[in-house]
Amino acid sequence: STKPLVSILLPVHNCDHYLADCLKSLVSQSYRQIEIIAIDDFSTDNSLKILKTFVKRYSPRSRSGEAGKKVRVYKNIKRYGVVMTLNRLLKRAKGDYIAFMDANDISAKTRIKKQLEFLMDNQGVVAVGSQVRFINEKGRLIGKSSFPRENQFVYKSPLHGISMQFETLMVNKNLIPKDLLRFTDSIEPFIYSDLFIKLLPYGKFANLPQYLHYHRKNPVKYFLDMRRNIFSFVKLWLFSKSNYNYKPSLSSLLLPFTKATAR
Repeated sequence: STKPLVSILLPVHNCDHYLADCLKSLVSQSYRQIEIIAIDDFSTDNSLKILKTFVKRYSPRSRSGEAGKKVRVYKNIKRYGVVMTLNRLLKRAKGDYIAFMDANDISAKTRIKKQLEFLMDNQGVVAVGSQVRFINEKGRLIGKSSFPRENQFVYKSPLHGISMQFETLMVNKNLIPKDLLRFTDSIEPFIYSDLFIKLLPYGKFANLPQYLHYHRKNPVKYFLDMRRNIFSFVKLWLFSKSNYNYKPSLSSLLLPFTKATAR
């Protein structure tokens, strides 16, 4: 196929209650040229069993598997955590476009198609997200995102859960150095925001206006994390300024805390 391959990366740990719905939403994507790569981080529930079931059903060798779709599953020999698991997933990805996913979440059927089309039509955009519907453990709607659509607004505060949702991200690998996509645990819990800032010098950011993702987390928690981890937050900004030449305004630095106080 001449269509580009999209690698969807899925770290998994003890999420058997929602994992099947997550996988169904991925294998049902309207864009066919995808590979779904999952690593089970030493789960103690039925997560690995569910993953293996989907491998049999959607493997290219399976008669029931759909053409162009692949599910590859690996297992950590012990619990390594999300940072190392994500890095291991990145090493196995073969696509020129990388999409991320949370094992508790659900993606709309057209998510990958719409994001890929946007990146291919906008060659200066290195990463694109989407709007999010937040749901609880029962699948009930508890909120909606209003992430900025244009790069100039994302740049002011490129934070996970504040201006973009990491789990909706698709990255164009053609625009970045080969070894740039790597997570570090030195700035926890802001590991996703750290990746956003690494990408900033290599292209623009954008969020699609469509709601293409369902995320099982209360959005208020992102603002609470800012308040609870203020020292890690300051460390992230100082590190970003010295290593990535990121120069946000003082008002943009205070913006997340202003919102957190307001909530």
